[in-house]
Amino acid sequence: MFTKEPITIEWIRSFKKNSVFYDVGANIGMYSIFAGYVSEVKVYSFEPESNNFQILMENILANNLGGKIYPYPIGISNSSGLTTLYLSKFEKGGSHHVVGESLDHNLNKKEVKLTQGIFSSTLDDLNKIWKLPKPNYLKIDVDGIEYKIIEKSQNLLRSKELQSVVIEINPKRDQDKQIIKTLESFDFFYDQKQVDEAKRKFGTHIGYAEYLFYKK
Repeated sequence: MFTKEPITIEWIRSFKKNSVFYDVGANIGMYSIFAGYVSEVKVYSFEPESNNFQILMENILANNLGGKIYPYPIGISNSSGLTTLYLSKFEKGGSHHVVGESLDHNLNKKEVKLTQGIFSSTLDDLNKIWKLPKPNYLKIDVDGIEYKIIEKSQNLLRSKELQSVVIEINPKRDQDKQIIKTLESFDFFYDQKQVDEAKRKFGTHIGYAEYLFYKK
């Protein structure tokens, strides 16, 4: 965990006391658990896939973090309601599952053999309808549909509460270029040097990077 995405680890270490952290695409909770340990923050973890959510719950219990981490077995997307989670595989710790569409991580259509019915919400609806506190820190890692989440988070992005966002971006993809433009339009900025250091040098996600945004 400490070598895969070191920028995310250092970012979590910097969280201010009594802040709120949203971990969107929490998987089994590595970053949620880390935040619960090293930062005096409230952590809201969102993970729709059933196997991963079970491990997330077990990790919270094993680390006695039930009073600091609030887990929700829901997807985050660009609409609220019942929808489908398309599974890449059915195993604990798996990834590349997509809410709402059958896509691979490059946003190409693909055939899947297994789906899971889930509830999904926009970030804005979490705050407006279900009255969750707005995050001060937001991490989004959902294997391709980050742009959908951002495009339906206008109220959150303009809020005074949200101060920083970490999001995985493929800078060559048009949808991800729009993420950058949208965040910049709400007075967020990033450091190109940080992005260059975070870029994947090999593997299926070559060129992808964690972009660390701060509000001006």
